[in-house]
Amino acid sequence: MANTDFIKEIAGEAQQIYKKHRILASLIIAQGCLESAWGTSELATKGHNLFGMKGEYNGQYVIMQTWEVINGENVQVPAKFRKYPSW
Repeated sequence: MANTDFIKEIAGEAQQIYKKHRILASLIIAQGCLESAWGTSELATKGHNLFGMKGEYNGQYVIMQTWEVINGENVQVPAKFRKYPSW
């Protein structure tokens, strides 16, 4: 998917979020592009999760490897990330 196509795909929802929560659509789109590699990251494709939100959504999640600091050391661990029905 081209970068412009990704923006077009999420722009409508970003505008709805702005109307409801007053978070600028441009910021939502920019953050979504940055954190999901324009919708191409594994988390974005497997879980429709553009912002790296951990946990569950309506009981749905995907397990992904993530880096955490434990006892002062960087370690890679599996973690639950929310899986959404769509972006």
